[in-house]
Amino acid sequence: LASLLCIKQIVIIKKSTMMTLNKMAATCALMGLVLGGVTGFSSQHPVTRTSAAKTSQLMMSSSSQSRREILSNVASVAAVGLSALVLGPNDAVAFQPGPVTAQSAANKAAYAESYQGVWSDPNHPEGYRVIMASGKGATMTLSDGVAKDAPEGTEEKTYKNIPVTIKDGSNELAFDFSFKGGPKAVLGTLSDDRQSITFPDGNTWTKNANKYDGIYKDPKYPNGYRIVRKFKSQKFITEVNDTGNPKDSRFVMGQHASLFSIPTAGFTFYDYTGKETCSAKLCRTCEVVCKDEVVGQFSLQESNTVFPYGTITFPDKTVWTRI
Repeated sequence: LASLLCIKQIVIIKKSTMMTLNKMAATCALMGLVLGGVTGFSSQHPVTRTSAAKTSQLMMSSSSQSRREILSNVASVAAVGLSALVLGPNDAVAFQPGPVTAQSAANKAAYAESYQGVWSDPNHPEGYRVIMASGKGATMTLSDGVAKDAPEGTEEKTYKNIPVTIKDGSNELAFDFSFKGGPKAVLGTLSDDRQSITFPDGNTWTKNANKYDGIYKDPKYPNGYRIVRKFKSQKFITEVNDTGNPKDSRFVMGQHASLFSIPTAGFTFYDYTGKETCSAKLCRTCEVVCKDEVVGQFSLQESNTVFPYGTITFPDKTVWTRI
């Protein structure tokens, strides 16, 4: 009923401003989620055959359920769907149901002061640059990727441990590109907001262009790091390092849900834990499916008290924080 009222109210105010419409739609979305019993860790959990069978049995046996109850459930779903259509990408990301939490404020402030991250070079859209603090300076891992028009079988070249000099008291970083036939001591200027690096030829690198890209810290491994970057479409790749020694890195693939999800987006990591979970055998001829995957919740919401800004939270309560 509440969702139906929301939809009716949206129709009534259709001649009002778009801002009012977006706010009402966002409210309907939250009401729909509450009525539907959606939780933070539900977005990526697959529906098993067992749950499907139970649902089918329930539908067959619930002849006493009234049409009014069915319509009420449909209305809840409709409210969520309508809000998704009305809310644009910017509205979804900016939606703030409450005050900014202290943890989110601290995370965002630290991130705003950091030059560390995954950088995108428009001259090499298939590649990436990872700049990470090391001692008094920094090191860079660089790959130009494989161009789309490259011959079949061309392998990606990755260069590691490239020194980057940071000049004290300035926003300048010195890069040595001689390893790939380029010049030495090329100065790049870091923007005041730490979101871009501009070079003398006008080329500009952008930090963490895919919203979730970046270097994360896992409190279980204070000397290590996790580098999350886009692979293709909604697939991503994560460099998992527990020691800080690049030789100890391993790489795992993953796939994420819509980045416009409220309040979090599910990130599924494959072959990450080293332990497989097997499904129950549902019948004599059914196969038991075993897989190693874990779903973390990525958040850019500053007011979320469960999932702070710039974090990926896992079911065991481990929280990766982007630096």
